[in-house]
Amino acid sequence: MRIARREYVIGQDRNEDKAVPHLYRGTFNNVGNPMCARGWNRSDGHGYSIFRNTREIDDVCRVCLRRAEEKKPPVKEHDRKTKWI
Repeated sequence: MRIARREYVIGQDRNEDKAVPHLYRGTFNNVGNPMCARGWNRSDGHGYSIFRNTREIDDVCRVCLRRAEEKKPPVKEHDRKTKWI
């Protein structure tokens, strides 16, 4: 899988340590939106809480990787409720 790592941040869900990490288009300090809808994990799909760059690219969501390889844009906010609280 060939993507420009400097354009993406790998994000691991803070609330689910066994969840698959996702790609976020941006930099470490300005993460940006996720590359698939499951990257939204907060506020009914209008936010996310992630640990940054804690996993290897091989562990990342296959949907995120495919979208990045195809040079597709990140996804817009997606209605997905927070699993805890």
